[in-house]
Amino acid sequence: MKRLLPCVFLLACTPEKEAARPAVSEPAREAAARVDAALMHDYQSTVEARVNQKYLPAVPALPPMADDTAFLRRACIDLAGRLPRPEEVRAFVADPAPGKRARLTDALTRETGGAEVRFRMLAEAFRVRDEDVETISWLREAAVKDFPYAEIIAVMISGGHLSRRDGGDAMRTGVETAYSVLGVDTRCAMCHDHPFSDRTEMETYEFAACFAGKDEVRLPRDYKYPNAKPGDVVQPALMRLSRSWTPVPADEEKLAQVARWITEQEATKRFALVAVMRTWRELFGMPGQIIDPTVGGVDDEPSWKETHGNCFFTAHRGSPTWIDMDINSPGDFSQATKVMMEEFLRCGGRIGEYQRLLARTEAYSRAGVGHEFAWSGCLLPPAPQVRRLPSEVIWKTLTAETDVQLPQVPRAGHPLRLLGRGTREWTDESVTPLSHEIARFMMNDPLVAQASAKAGSAEEAFLSLLGREPTDGEKAAIVRSDCSDQDVAWALLNTREFLFRP
Repeated sequence: MKRLLPCVFLLACTPEKEAARPAVSEPAREAAARVDAALMHDYQSTVEARVNQKYLPAVPALPPMADDTAFLRRACIDLAGRLPRPEEVRAFVADPAPGKRARLTDALTRETGGAEVRFRMLAEAFRVRDEDVETISWLREAAVKDFPYAEIIAVMISGGHLSRRDGGDAMRTGVETAYSVLGVDTRCAMCHDHPFSDRTEMETYEFAACFAGKDEVRLPRDYKYPNAKPGDVVQPALMRLSRSWTPVPADEEKLAQVARWITEQEATKRFALVAVMRTWRELFGMPGQIIDPTVGGVDDEPSWKETHGNCFFTAHRGSPTWIDMDINSPGDFSQATKVMMEEFLRCGGRIGEYQRLLARTEAYSRAGVGHEFAWSGCLLPPAPQVRRLPSEVIWKTLTAETDVQLPQVPRAGHPLRLLGRGTREWTDESVTPLSHEIARFMMNDPLVAQASAKAGSAEEAFLSLLGREPTDGEKAAIVRSDCSDQDVAWALLNTREFLFRP
């Protein structure tokens, strides 16, 4: 097969133009406006703070609005877990009606794929594996019907899923629940009081005891602190979430009380914060995420138990930057974070409805920004970050498999693992790596050649893979090279424009 170099098609997208603003008056639009105002407040505050910080670069100017094709592609990927279809691109670009972006995002959140995006986010948070058949079925229903997140947490905890999933390992369930639901990292405190926070070893064991059922949890033989002796039985207690809060003893219905405490009592702010930030990451990306440019995929990590006691082991967790954020600290807790938590709780804590709200913001309609150090200090830049496509979108494009057909945990060596789908050994383990291995896979794997052969004409390939029509320059390059439609599709699959969302 005669193949074009991918760089032939790395030409600029069509000029960006101002997005049409939604004309519909409704609570979602008003909530989106409040979020936009808070994001701009934080952005302007960061700009003003940099004026006297000569040793730091100026905060970049906000990008213009994304053009229709870029917005459509981004929204389809983020909200429905798929690339836009050629007929969608043509119809969306040709539609002159105001408010079309809001109508688009509303429709995408209602798609089956939209529910699957929410399900995958929940499955990553609760470490769901293929053998968890009942949990998978219930979580999919919860995603389709957009159950309140508080209800989902209650079922996952008080229904015993997490305890069953961990085989009765109360410490593992306690540590991962604190991490995934409350955004609190207690891993280091399994072995000793945390040197950089107020998390204590006793507190970590007390919280673990809440998940122990009828079993006893005892302090380890090397426990070194004066408040107890090694081997003492630990009484279950709820952890402190700030220095002003004290542990609350758990009653005989320990799991039910943990669930109530998280969703109805002191921990409500923490669970809402984590839900807000996790949803933001899916639509906007998070500043400070680490992408390893040299190693591709997710390796077979040592099991959770094998790493117990090793504080220096770092698991793949997608680098969530909200872990251990201090709600009472202005530096950690921005105006936008506060407003978004209020809006999340105002819409009943429904992730689908909250996605719809965020997708209606002016910030989401802007052109993408890169991972630049200059954005540091602005916790939530008011524009999406350019990120690699999710593993599932790449895989479904190559194979035409449905979401239900994809394994929750791919076997070792499966291309989905190379593309970053995790083992669910850890919370939020899946990543979107960049590597030479991925480049070799896209250039040489038979799946890519097969997908190229099914892409149709060159124009259809541009529409289905990049979400836009070819430019005049690209059309001329195709004619000059005298290549086949399959060659064009193969080249497009190997461009950065395909592998990244705008």
